[in-house]
Amino acid sequence: MSQSVVARRYAKALLQLAVEKKVLETTGGQLAEIAETFKASTDLQEAMASNKMAFAAKEEILAKVLKRLKSSELVRTFCRYLLSKRRMELLPAIGRAFEGLLMEQLDRLEAHVSVTHKLTEASVKKLEKTLSRLTGKQVHVETSIDPDLIGGVVSRIGSTVIDGSIRNQLNQIRQSISQGGTL
Repeated sequence: MSQSVVARRYAKALLQLAVEKKVLETTGGQLAEIAETFKASTDLQEAMASNKMAFAAKEEILAKVLKRLKSSELVRTFCRYLLSKRRMELLPAIGRAFEGLLMEQLDRLEAHVSVTHKLTEASVKKLEKTLSRLTGKQVHVETSIDPDLIGGVVSRIGSTVIDGSIRNQLNQIRQSISQGGTL
């Protein structure tokens, strides 16, 4: 079984527990913080993966990290469970899977939008509103500047790409002309 499938199963189980305890978004934020800490620290990764280190020592290290991050009891229990099952290396993947499931649960989408220049806050809000209307879900927009764009925007929502770039429009005109069409 692939790691992403296993990570999704763990994320789904944690999501169900978070829903029951009504701490869904809090759990998501804490899990993301722990996953980022784990991913950023090679020392922590090596300690958790080490066969030479006693389980009690690993538990103590994990407890200190979780205490420093002020994690809830649910998240602490979940991480201790991962440690006991020797699945700590999946923490970043579980964090990503949980984020996706959380967004789905809350009926939200994340859009990655490439633009030619930095957008104003008002423009981002207008774009979020437009994409929300198109998808029927609440959309959060993350923008990035793409110097290769001539103009317009390219929006990616999951696997869907909405290409409103000048380059795409010019390509469509070129194809239309080459097929004998007219403008």
